[in-house]
Amino acid sequence: MAFRLKSDQAVSTEVRRIVLRQLDRATAELTSIGDPESDEAIHTARRRLKKIRAIIRLVRPVLTGESRVGPDLRHVSKMLAPVADGQGVIDTLNLLLRKYRRRVPARTAAAIRSDLVVRGQQIDSKAANAGVLEKARKTLELDRKRVKHWKLRARGFRAVAPGLKASVRRAREAMVAAWLRPTADRHHEWRRHVKDHWFHVRLLAARCGHRLHGYQRRLEALDGILGEYHNLVLLHQVLVSDTKLDGDQIAHCLHVVEHYQGELRRHAQTLGIRIYSERPRLFLQRVKRLWYSGTP
Repeated sequence: MAFRLKSDQAVSTEVRRIVLRQLDRATAELTSIGDPESDEAIHTARRRLKKIRAIIRLVRPVLTGESRVGPDLRHVSKMLAPVADGQGVIDTLNLLLRKYRRRVPARTAAAIRSDLVVRGQQIDSKAANAGVLEKARKTLELDRKRVKHWKLRARGFRAVAPGLKASVRRAREAMVAAWLRPTADRHHEWRRHVKDHWFHVRLLAARCGHRLHGYQRRLEALDGILGEYHNLVLLHQVLVSDTKLDGDQIAHCLHVVEHYQGELRRHAQTLGIRIYSERPRLFLQRVKRLWYSGTP
């Protein structure tokens, strides 16, 4: 129940509780850098910051006292991104090699993996020398003091309704934009809004009697597909600019990467249609009915 609005508590109280808990856990996870376990902890901490930023977007229309918290978290997330993304790219490479094992020679695969490991070590070393974790922890500790003073100008469903409707609308619009011009940036923007929407649905699950479970699972799946697509974009960048492979090997690997990206785009489109065929106004009305029927 850590990331759920409890049905027997005020929304304002729950928002502060959840954000403070996520801040505390993120701060505790930023202890070291330079090994796979530490980098995974940093990835988890960055994910917690995304949850908090999603909460801010949900309640921002009625939130007082947000001040610097949102921009601070965005800055910290940006600092942690290179370290957090490193293992994800390697995991995506491993998945790619399993899926297309007959199309990528073992020697080429080993060379790419080696390049990614070296690149990750360089990124970790640079982040450690820059004192990234210390700076991040200090910022989060300061933001914790600010969050304690947060208040909402509305209660109950009215506290989340404007932000919820806006998050669905933004995700829907970002989906259409990615379809019309399927660039890496547009798919990344779509993923960002899908993640916000997914986190919002998770927050509201208990207040809606857990009757959004299927919808939540579809959002989770779409976020996973778009996340995999983003990791392929990062892998593409490494192959183009930061690998020792020869030109023919690079071209061959890029073709495989782009083929998989096309497959993921098609999956995302199919799932996106299922999720976002419902207009934001109707979605909000449905959630409102569940909110009042699911709350004691």
